[in-house]
Amino acid sequence: MRAVVALVAVAAVAATIAGGVFDAVHGGTTLTRSIAYAFWFAAALCLVGMAVGGTRLAWRKLDLPEAWVFVTSSALLTVMGAAIDALGS
Repeated sequence: MRAVVALVAVAAVAATIAGGVFDAVHGGTTLTRSIAYAFWFAAALCLVGMAVGGTRLAWRKLDLPEAWVFVTSSALLTVMGAAIDALGS
């Protein structure tokens, strides 16, 4: 469970910063929508990380968490992104 909290915390901070930067540079959308998009992008990256981490080469060379950690983190980031988007609407 500690790995899920760590992964979600790092991804949430990165998504918040990335959403803020995107809003500042691009504009055209609300800040909350930009941050929500970044959360959803981070959720997708968690699933990609799970697929890459599941390969034999990565499993042997790296000390990666199990797949459920990536899936749970992805689900939490998706829900958090939806909540942020709903709060901004």
